[in-house]
Amino acid sequence: MSAGTIEHRGVVQKIEDGLAIVVMETSGCSACGQGGSCGIGKMAAGRPATVLTLPATPGIAAGDMVSVALPASRLTLAALLGYLFPAFAMLVGAWLGAALAGSDGATALGAIVGFVAALVIARVAVALLPGLMPMPQLQPLRANPQVSQQEFHHEH
Repeated sequence: MSAGTIEHRGVVQKIEDGLAIVVMETSGCSACGQGGSCGIGKMAAGRPATVLTLPATPGIAAGDMVSVALPASRLTLAALLGYLFPAFAMLVGAWLGAALAGSDGATALGAIVGFVAALVIARVAVALLPGLMPMPQLQPLRANPQVSQQEFHHEH
């Protein structure tokens, strides 16, 4: 794994119309050094495999072991846009509702309006600037004896 990249292993189940159906393991990525104590990894434990549909990389075929890689900086930007921005907008909306009307109802309405406005703004920003949303890349893994293809077997 390269620095600044989050990677998960998977198996290409099939390729259709230039899209690869990839079945991924459901453990934590250990990119941040938390490894087995990662909350996301613990939540995913015991769940069925994750199935992603991604643009196929040339040279990848069904049954190939791949690494699904995503630059960590892109993921951070997406998390800020999807989590922090709506939360901040909700607080600002609540403050404006309280400042303008001074009632609890106005505060709650302001929070709701701020939250919904942030979601709409984020959706429009992503539509206008598709580079804001990270797109995982498939990278072939030549030999990886630690993972068997049986581990990723998943029926649609």
